[in-house]
Amino acid sequence: MSNSNVTENKSVRRRGIASVSATSQLKFHERDAAPNGLFIGHLEEVTVDWRTLSDDTKGLQSFAGLAIPRLTFHFASNHAKSERRHYYHTILPVESNIDTIEGGTKEWQVKNLFRWCKHFLEVFYLKGRDFTEEEIDALELPFIDFDENGEYVAVEPEDVINGYKIVFENVAAMLNGTFNLKDGETAKPCYFNANGTPINVWVKLIRAKKGKKGWTNVNGGELGFDPFIGEGVIEIQKTNTPPTRLFIDLSKESTTPKEVDKAPNVGVSMPGMPGMAGVTIPSNPLTGGSENAAFAAAGEQSPF
Repeated sequence: MSNSNVTENKSVRRRGIASVSATSQLKFHERDAAPNGLFIGHLEEVTVDWRTLSDDTKGLQSFAGLAIPRLTFHFASNHAKSERRHYYHTILPVESNIDTIEGGTKEWQVKNLFRWCKHFLEVFYLKGRDFTEEEIDALELPFIDFDENGEYVAVEPEDVINGYKIVFENVAAMLNGTFNLKDGETAKPCYFNANGTPINVWVKLIRAKKGKKGWTNVNGGELGFDPFIGEGVIEIQKTNTPPTRLFIDLSKESTTPKEVDKAPNVGVSMPGMPGMAGVTIPSNPLTGGSENAAFAAAGEQSPF
């Protein structure tokens, strides 16, 4: 057998043992928390990829059979690589319908998606400044699904998907340092410092939150972000300085497992995409999560 192809294409690796992980990634555990209940870690990467939905995907039926973009924020602890903990927060497009337009009963789904993106951009990218006009344009959906009277105007699912693709890719580009990158320049992710190492952040992860009906899991009982940002979920860590915005409210938030009611959890799995209907997802880059459909799927009320 000739190895000429292998010799000529040295950059292309054949399949082998070294290319796989022997064990699954570790998840954050409450034992990893600082005395204030928060976690210390960093943003590892921001990616946009695609996943095709099955016909019975709840909450996203108009996208059934279509590939949709996923915007994923990969957070990791500061442990050595072999002991590093991982957490993935994934955002999916919101369907366009009479309920999700401006003034609709589920308009909050779109606003919540935007709030997540803006939160991460404010912490790492904006750093106290306002968006430029160019950035505002790049982060707006290119389709309009309502008229001057506020009535719903149907938009093809493919156009909705493409609209969110544009927004997701621009969010990722801003964070990854590729937005308006000139030829010959090297991309510098804004979540890395000048030395090219990740910027440390406080990370607020909880297992359950308490409401009128008792405790409810936010991520199937695993540590994850609250479905709604509240005061925030990340904050730049400053040396010898406690966080100024983030805190654990022990009266209604818990990083430890709680006995929950039998009502649906905030994180509800969808066929073919574990955790898709949950606001946060298990620490597995191949699963999906979405704050968009979370409360709709769980029957919760919007806070907006």
